[in-house]
Amino acid sequence: MTARLYAQGDIILELVEDATPHRIEPNDPDGAVVLARGELTGHRHAIYGGGAMLFRDDALARDMPPALYIGHLKVNAPSAELRHEEHATISLPTGTYRVRRQQEWEWEGRGSQLILE
Repeated sequence: MTARLYAQGDIILELVEDATPHRIEPNDPDGAVVLARGELTGHRHAIYGGGAMLFRDDALARDMPPALYIGHLKVNAPSAELRHEEHATISLPTGTYRVRRQQEWEWEGRGSQLILE
């Protein structure tokens, strides 16, 4: 499968092979499927209106640092819109996506850090 990546702020979604949902994460009280919240603003990277679910399966993310893995998003609808107050909306087609945080590298010997919004 050719890598297909989507980025919105501090998160990246990677289209992956279909996976059976395990440990489904609860939606917010307003029904939104929240992938991440901005640590500084509280703004949500979220899908509204159904047709998607977020689940975790650490066995599907063994090739990345655990602190970067958010979960897997399964889009069952023909498409789902990923929205955030400070970024353009992204339309995601049907499929399963591995969701992770972006990491910023500093090449001057200081290592890496998570990108915070």
